[in-house]
Amino acid sequence: MILYRLKNFALFNSFVEDIIVDGIGILSLPPEDLKTLDMTADKFNLDFDDAYQYAVAAKYEMQLISFDTDFDRTERKRKEPIEVL
Repeated sequence: MILYRLKNFALFNSFVEDIIVDGIGILSLPPEDLKTLDMTADKFNLDFDDAYQYAVAAKYEMQLISFDTDFDRTERKRKEPIEVL
């Protein structure tokens, strides 16, 4: 990250604490769910990253929050960040 390049380790550690440790969680798909990504990508014309995010949102019943209009082609659609602030 750029903070390391600038040797600003204290700010990096603060960022990690605020955002990653206390702020957000990381969701993933189990290996068996990865096998269906090709169908999701094909059905909605998504690349791998978008298909993965879509599958995670579907599995955990979450709303997609994104500027990416590719999700507008899906059944779950999306909301823009300003809509949830």
